[in-house]
Amino acid sequence: MFSVAGLGPEDEAVYEALMDGPATVPELARSTRLAEELVRVALDHLEEAGLVGRGAGHPERHTAAAPDVALEALLLRQEARLQRARLHAHQLAARHRRAHAGDDPASLVEVVTGRMAVLERFEQIQRGARHEIRAIDKPPYAVPSANRNPVEPEMLARGVKYRIIYDPQGLTDFHDLRADLEQNAARGEVARVLAAPTKLILADDRLGLLPLQAAPASIESIIVVHPSALLEALGALFESLWARALPLGLQAGQTAVDAGPTRDDRRLLSLLTTGMPDVVIARQLGLSYRTFQRRLRELLVRLDAETRFQAGVRAAHLGWIPYDGP
Repeated sequence: MFSVAGLGPEDEAVYEALMDGPATVPELARSTRLAEELVRVALDHLEEAGLVGRGAGHPERHTAAAPDVALEALLLRQEARLQRARLHAHQLAARHRRAHAGDDPASLVEVVTGRMAVLERFEQIQRGARHEIRAIDKPPYAVPSANRNPVEPEMLARGVKYRIIYDPQGLTDFHDLRADLEQNAARGEVARVLAAPTKLILADDRLGLLPLQAAPASIESIIVVHPSALLEALGALFESLWARALPLGLQAGQTAVDAGPTRDDRRLLSLLTTGMPDVVIARQLGLSYRTFQRRLRELLVRLDAETRFQAGVRAAHLGWIPYDGP
């Protein structure tokens, strides 16, 4: 918390030591195990921040201000500074746009080459989002499957929404149902499935990223699209595909009043909507192909369905398949 207010760990240690009562520099040095010189520097920082006062007498004793008042005031001042910095950044951005409004249109598209540079830009674009990340997840991938996208959980925790369209090929060859898909759904990711034309990531309406080549064998180069008609077109493309895509349905949704679906039932129903081959669905569920076939037949019986299509209709009617729309 103190780092947010611009104070260091030594400052925090000294302030917390003063919670037990007024103390001299030697006493604080013993209780914090810091050198006396570091204690004096920390006391200067804390006094400047209004967190510590000096008492009369000799040796001089230092007193902590009430944290519920002093820390709140400090954090409010820091928030005000951040607001001013943010406003200044917006003003600079507007100034930059005006200055470059007549530039070569090629400057609206940035080419990034090299796998590590691509990964860095991929993370930067996500971290720069304030409201929503929209993405089409499609092979090939620039990261090994073990790493996937470590930035997403962090951004979801900050309140940034994620809407992802998964291409069936990525679900077949790259993603794992339990290792990442269900975990991301539990964190708040909304996922749908559709055979898509290209990889794509959009951060709000500010930046877009897509492969430079039409059908690359690996991701070694990308283009970053800045605000422009092209970026608007990419946003419209995503929304058009999103409207056609089927919900992956990994979120816990409404279930039938009578014996509703088990967790395994939901997993099976969700994977059936992807169009993946049965052998791949069985692998994702951790089942042998024979056991998968038996589970599928049991599900059809439970839903009183003769075909998979009927099973899907019945499952939707009973509320077994969560719907992410309005």
